[in-house]
Amino acid sequence: MFIVIVGGGKVGYYLIKSLIPHNHKIVVFDPVAEICHKIANELNIPVINGDGTDIDKLTKIGLSDADIFIAVTGKDEDNLIACQLAKKNFGVKRTIARVNNPKNITVFERLGVDIAVSSTSIITDLIEQEVDDSGIKTIMKLKKGKIVLTEIDVRSTHAICDKLLKDIQLPRDCILISIIRDDEIIIPNGYTMIKSGDCIIAATSKEKQQELKEYFLKSRKL
Repeated sequence: MFIVIVGGGKVGYYLIKSLIPHNHKIVVFDPVAEICHKIANELNIPVINGDGTDIDKLTKIGLSDADIFIAVTGKDEDNLIACQLAKKNFGVKRTIARVNNPKNITVFERLGVDIAVSSTSIITDLIEQEVDDSGIKTIMKLKKGKIVLTEIDVRSTHAICDKLLKDIQLPRDCILISIIRDDEIIIPNGYTMIKSGDCIIAATSKEKQQELKEYFLKSRKL
């Protein structure tokens, strides 16, 4: 693939190093001359001394033929502008932006960035999963986080334990994909009984995930 990367700092440098072994065509932009020389000498790839929004330079490298445009500078506004320029002016199909402030993720996505990545947000999610001892955690987000895959460990104290799926009213927009019981993977149907120790994989909309958690965490009535 033809990949254009804006930003040759630490994030950009190690991103480039990880991509080179896969034989991609890579061109890098950075406004700092010393960084450009370092990348060009150490990684032996084309490096343009510029800010990644110079239309003439982007045209010369053939950005319209790029498969992916990645902006990983330390400034959110620069990453956003660069991605918008690549998509709107050059028709790049896939844009990825580093987001330093996680509050900007939604803004980036609404303004056309295909993937907005925040290391702060990722770490926060991991911490929340580690401290959550309820037995429910997020294992994957799809479609820009609109769909969430959730892992649920069923306990004997949960109200859903020992019930058939047909007798359980799941929240709207929630689907049970599979049940892992010991070493067996079960594709559930209405007559599948949920047992203590089961690991349930469920898919929900982002808005309904909390409702799903609350539903599964209900305790048995004594």
